[in-house]
Amino acid sequence: MTLFQNIIVKLADRFGLQLQIKPPVVDDYSNATDISLTAVIAGKLATLSMQDSDITIEGESARARYMQKFLDYYLGDRMDVAAEVALGTGDCIIKPYTDGVRIGVDIIKNNDFVVCESIGNDILSCIMKVGEIKEKLGPTYDRFEVQMVRQVNTADDRTVDALIIRNMAYRNGKEIPLTAVPAWSGIQAEEIIPNVHKPLFGRYKSPTVNRADVNGVSGVKITYGLDGAMSQAVEAYNRFNREYASGEKMVFLDKTLLDRDERGNVRFPDGKQKMFMLMKGVGGKEGLIQEHTPDIRSADLEKGIEVNNRMVELLSGLSQGILTPPTTSYATATEMRAALNNTFSVITKFRRQLEKGTNDLLDAVDAIANRNNLAPIGPWKVQYDWSSAYIEQMNEHFTQLTMAEGIGAVDKAEVRSWLLNEDYETAKARVEQIAEESGADYLQETELGNA
Repeated sequence: MTLFQNIIVKLADRFGLQLQIKPPVVDDYSNATDISLTAVIAGKLATLSMQDSDITIEGESARARYMQKFLDYYLGDRMDVAAEVALGTGDCIIKPYTDGVRIGVDIIKNNDFVVCESIGNDILSCIMKVGEIKEKLGPTYDRFEVQMVRQVNTADDRTVDALIIRNMAYRNGKEIPLTAVPAWSGIQAEEIIPNVHKPLFGRYKSPTVNRADVNGVSGVKITYGLDGAMSQAVEAYNRFNREYASGEKMVFLDKTLLDRDERGNVRFPDGKQKMFMLMKGVGGKEGLIQEHTPDIRSADLEKGIEVNNRMVELLSGLSQGILTPPTTSYATATEMRAALNNTFSVITKFRRQLEKGTNDLLDAVDAIANRNNLAPIGPWKVQYDWSSAYIEQMNEHFTQLTMAEGIGAVDKAEVRSWLLNEDYETAKARVEQIAEESGADYLQETELGNA
């Protein structure tokens, strides 16, 4: 049992929690010293999922503006990273934190948290490793946090739901006070927040099905069950490089052709030692130098790499173009959509997970803002605008928008906003200006179109 697992078991026993066992998997995503096809696929899918998409907060309240400011930070700095980590490791927790003035977000990988209680995909209690400090040639300090939704009695003898948060510090696996670590000395050991019905974090989960435990709450990486196929793909790539290395040009030459240093050692051209093989009387009648350049089966080896990568794509439920070169010879837009549909289906499923996790994250930020008086309470609503640019051609989407404008389903400002990548209010003002200059009444046209 690892140090992490040992601490998790002790904490579960202390707080009466039942650990939900995670399936054993190879975490190749976190291995930065070797080729990881999981990391490549996770990175590309995360990028495609977020590509040209937008998430905004609707509302005119001060709280809505505060939430939009937080969302701008999160979208620009953290969300794409969290999406990739979720796909690469199975799932991840996105946990907000505050110093009482500002709010940041920590990303906790799959192997750094354990779900204890849940209903469906909703987590009710969880144990997380939320901090680590390693001293050079010294001990390692870890901070763990437990969040549990429980019923508590209020001062007026009412029973309400509350979130209980407990923090613990460890030095090489042995529990110590939080105050023993200066960086954590200001963190409360226990906090009870009444009228909170879920933990203060969100979670992104990979859309891949856990075939070993279909009812399990833990996610599995996007390439779950494909370690053998990925090993074959990496081996095909390594084989290609081995043959190129072994096929390097070799020069056989008589040692009398090279100079020697003061110790009598032969002097080779700088960096070319491996290229020369010294032999006595080489070449016979043909001379004192002879070259040897073996043939390299580059086409066959490249084909092997492509076939293995295509197999990983197929088994991951993805279309060609993620690990292999994309196909561009589509005769029609319908053929293009059909060829890319597998990947787009995975992206669509993952976006639903992104929505749920982001909603939970924003709810947590809203609760933290309430508790710390970071902004006045007020209404706000999150709006998701997912792009289909991956599967739709620009001209096709523009045609759809103009047709929708023609029947009054959208207005001219929405068409301009998409076409020129302007925000809606800027686009609307410009359309009104154009209409005024041309003598048309934009507002009247819009009202007639929507009637």
